Amino acid sequence: MTRILPSLLSRSGLRSVTASLLMATALPLAALAAPEGELRIAVGADATTFHPHVNSLPVGNAVDGLVFQQLFRIDGDNKVVPALAKEWDWSEDGMTFTVTFETGHKFSNGKPLDAEAVAASFNQLLDPDSGSIFAGLYSSLGEAEAQGEDTVVFHMAEKNGHVLMLLANTAASIIDTEANAEMGAEYGFYPVGSGPYMVDEFIGGERFSLVPNPDYEGPRPATLEKITFMAVPEDGSRMALLETGEVDIVDRVPAESIDTINALDNAEVILPDSMFSISMEMVLNGPLEDKRVREALNISLDRDGMVQGILGGLGTPSEGQVGPGTEDALRVTFEPKPYDVERAKALLEEAGYGPGNKLELTVNCPNGRYIKDAQVCQALVGQWQAIGIDAQARVLDLPSWSAAHRVPLEERTYDMSMIGRATAGIDFTLYRLFHTGVSANTTGFSDERVDSLLAEGRATTDIDEQKEIYAEVQKIIWDEMPFVFLWYQKQAIGISDKVEGFTIRPDETMLFDDVHVSVDG
Repeated sequence: MTRILPSLLSRSGLRSVTASLLMATALPLAALAAPEGELRIAVGADATTFHPHVNSLPVGNAVDGLVFQQLFRIDGDNKVVPALAKEWDWSEDGMTFTVTFETGHKFSNGKPLDAEAVAASFNQLLDPDSGSIFAGLYSSLGEAEAQGEDTVVFHMAEKNGHVLMLLANTAASIIDTEANAEMGAEYGFYPVGSGPYMVDEFIGGERFSLVPNPDYEGPRPATLEKITFMAVPEDGSRMALLETGEVDIVDRVPAESIDTINALDNAEVILPDSMFSISMEMVLNGPLEDKRVREALNISLDRDGMVQGILGGLGTPSEGQVGPGTEDALRVTFEPKPYDVERAKALLEEAGYGPGNKLELTVNCPNGRYIKDAQVCQALVGQWQAIGIDAQARVLDLPSWSAAHRVPLEERTYDMSMIGRATAGIDFTLYRLFHTGVSANTTGFSDERVDSLLAEGRATTDIDEQKEIYAEVQKIIWDEMPFVFLWYQKQAIGISDKVEGFTIRPDETMLFDDVHVSVDG
């Protein structure tokens, strides 16, 4: 019998549950020195917005972590830690979650960050009419209510044992809703937050920069006078900026450049763990509703060959949709999809496709978002063409690629899109991608058993029950193949020896809490 929240979330029980979920660490000591130096970073993918309710890119997450504050956050070790939150507690029935937080903080426009502001921020996040892409994922929070100056109460719509992970994601950053209403779309580029930095300049497709927020008071003060991000999708151009000293950090170093950068006197490549799971997410309309077609697409790819030949070894073929590091206690793996061209052809024939009736597919890919994404796109199309599919690649700039995912399913002009997923929580990952009707569910996947299991997974904090529930969900997803599963991407970051204290999370979100740059050249 499933054990649900009320039995575990008694007052005494809650404390132990909370303690197990929170790997609390001591907050860093406030830096005493004034901000100093400029950190320059070249990234492959530009930010499309900094509004946390619609941002889904690591570079946007990095900025949101600097511009906004949260009740909880995820640290460099992928653990949930308290941020503003001081105390938190469940009601006996598990339907009310109360958080008391630190007061005295202000937004960069001088308005206080009080309970009314926190509640308003969450209620906007929860309102699908606001355009929030996370409204469905966070809907279990129900409604936020301000109590006094320092307390927010969530009247839960359903029990959810993963609520701390939801609150720690940057989507739960606390925004100034009044400023958002006044500024409209501009808020996405010049957001008003209460974090240690604020956006100073935004030139879309080229660069943006952050400077210290003079009104910030807290344990994570700005250590830098300026942080500048440059958008440089082309790998060679991005690497050249590090080699010439024009930037201090570059992301997504291609395999062929690693030795060159490591040979420099003043820079090196670090290879931190990554949890990014790269897939082609299908639009489950028309021919892709047929499981035989989905299987044919999955087993006609030489993943090992592409990982070595295109990625230079910076990847591992997928053993499930959920990437490594995503709550590994609940993650399961499977035998990789086999490479079997003859069976793929036979499956297509069974589904009614062949020389006289070619399956036509349009495949969207970004340029510069993932390792060698444009080249991978061409290789995928080539392998599908080899089994008789009329596949066409459409490589898009980042804004166009992102916008394509927001088009209603029935209006999309593509059949598959390359997307990488990396989130720390198993519920966060699976619910947002595979629960019926949730906005990040870009495929239109809908399965009554999966919906039921995801609800059960939220309603229990018993780890053994969660293992059983989430293992079944992952097995269904692996068997039904709403994605063409590709690989788990590895991180490769080039970094100057002028930089100290830089951290990057396994989900590729850069952290700048303790970063310093030598100003002596």
